[in-house]
Amino acid sequence: MADLADLEQRIAQAFARISAGLDRLPDPASRPSADQAEHIAHLQAQLDTERAARSHDHAPLEAKANQDQTAEVARLQRQVDETDLENQRLHASIAQLRQDLRLMEEQADANLAQASLATQNLQAELDALTQAREAETVEIAKILAALAPLVDAEEANPHA
Repeated sequence: MADLADLEQRIAQAFARISAGLDRLPDPASRPSADQAEHIAHLQAQLDTERAARSHDHAPLEAKANQDQTAEVARLQRQVDETDLENQRLHASIAQLRQDLRLMEEQADANLAQASLATQNLQAELDALTQAREAETVEIAKILAALAPLVDAEEANPHA
């Protein structure tokens, strides 16, 4: 209980201090005195001056930043344009290479057809030569067969 009485006393003292502090505060409904109004006007003028100075100081920085950004945008635009031109050149080169490849394939097909025709002609010639040789071989065999009795007779009668 003694602690409760002590707490009540401390709370009462705190309320007294708060009440005294509130009495010292100016009434919000009352107007500032002439000195206070002059001081407020002076502070307001300083604040306006400082705002203007900062605005003036930031204007060149903002202008420089805008110039830097504009220059960067222009540089990037030039780079995009150059890349676009390079892409167009590459597309044209690719189209030309495709056309060249198509022509080369056509020429290769034509050469292949010519080579195939030449191969067929050579094969026909080889076949004809082979048949001619076979015919000659058969003819030589007939001649040898016809000469064989004469040669045998000559060998049997060497002095005749």
